[in-house]
Amino acid sequence: MKIAVTGPETTVSFIRRVLERDIADVEPVYSCTEFFEETVELADQLQRDKDVDAILFSGPTNYAYTRKRLAPTIPWGYLPHSRTAALQAFLEATTICGNDLKGISVDRYDPSLLTEVLESIGIKDTRFYQAPYDFELPGYEKALLEFHRDCFQQGLTSVCFTSMEHIQAPLQAEGIPCVRTYPAEEIIREQVYLLQIRHFSAQGNHGKLAVISIRYDYIFDDERDLDIREWEKVRYQNEFKERLFSVAQRMGAAVFEHGSELFFIATSRDMLINGFLRSGAHQELLQFGRRTPNYKVWVGMGIGSTMLEAKSRASMALNASQNDRRSNSYLVEDDMQLAEVISHTDAGSLEHGSSSFFARRVKVGVDTLERLAQILVRDGNVTTSEELAQKLGITSRSVNRILAQLEEAGCVFTVGKRSSGKGRPARVMKITLPDTVIAGRQERD
Repeated sequence: MKIAVTGPETTVSFIRRVLERDIADVEPVYSCTEFFEETVELADQLQRDKDVDAILFSGPTNYAYTRKRLAPTIPWGYLPHSRTAALQAFLEATTICGNDLKGISVDRYDPSLLTEVLESIGIKDTRFYQAPYDFELPGYEKALLEFHRDCFQQGLTSVCFTSMEHIQAPLQAEGIPCVRTYPAEEIIREQVYLLQIRHFSAQGNHGKLAVISIRYDYIFDDERDLDIREWEKVRYQNEFKERLFSVAQRMGAAVFEHGSELFFIATSRDMLINGFLRSGAHQELLQFGRRTPNYKVWVGMGIGSTMLEAKSRASMALNASQNDRRSNSYLVEDDMQLAEVISHTDAGSLEHGSSSFFARRVKVGVDTLERLAQILVRDGNVTTSEELAQKLGITSRSVNRILAQLEEAGCVFTVGKRSSGKGRPARVMKITLPDTVIAGRQERD
């Protein structure tokens, strides 16, 4: 896919570094403009020549200015302002002004977003002065320059924030502190992926678009060596992400991160079936993600006539996978019915069989869980926390933590109260463990 990147030379150079480093499956075409008004003519020419599949504008101003004047015949996108970019600007501002951020003048940045970012790092009472001019005003950049200059000379501000090429240099030449804002790297990657999806959807694909939703986690099975475990978790996250992006790249698919543990891969139905399932990429990813009992991976797949529909069905399938104690993968297609794709729980491949999977899910030690199963089989499954603590030989605090985990998993139900004549009545609970855990305990007995 060929994407044209337009904007000021310094911003385009920044975008270029990110694309060449992180995105291998697009062919960028870089077109620099000195003034944002020039993007109208440039975009019109690119559409007429039909030499690119999409256009990425470097910021909201040139995109909005162009969109009002031209009807797009190919997908357009732009790089919006973000919290990350704002935080980077603030860090640069503090190196210039120290903590003296009494006032900041901005042109097209949203002051509410800036306030939110500042307060998140403990800086309050900074005032923002936003330029009152519309980008369609004749002499827009000249008006912005005068605005920033006036704010500083009147003592209202200590620094200026701008995304305009022709604002920073004149202000700095006059000794006025000015920070140039650039798009965040994750925003660049995200917008390129969105353009890929729009282009991909425009090709038709006979109404068969697909989304693969993948969630992974690292389970702490005890409280020892937390620093080491945290380091292991970060390493696993990085390794899993590298493998995930490698799979997506082989499929020619776009990847979107949602938080630190959830990913969506956008592709076609044919590529989902042939490039992900039949090729073995699905099983490869699951096996890599479950190299030890501490790791857990869930996969849901959705197919629809639009990307939004496919994503919604993929989320439904992922929920089914997470609720399935066997950790199967699921697929939802046109009839909205869940279809089990493949089970990647091989009970014989792990030392403790199915008990270990449930133990990790409820964050209870395997030995403790099996002792609990033995007690429930021997003495019945109705008990109080105090009775259970005595039988397990652990403290009431530890038992309450275990019961809370089991209750969250739907295994503990309150059936009444029991009074001993002193203090508050004790809660009487019915504990129901999965059949596989009970059966595993009985087999070992």
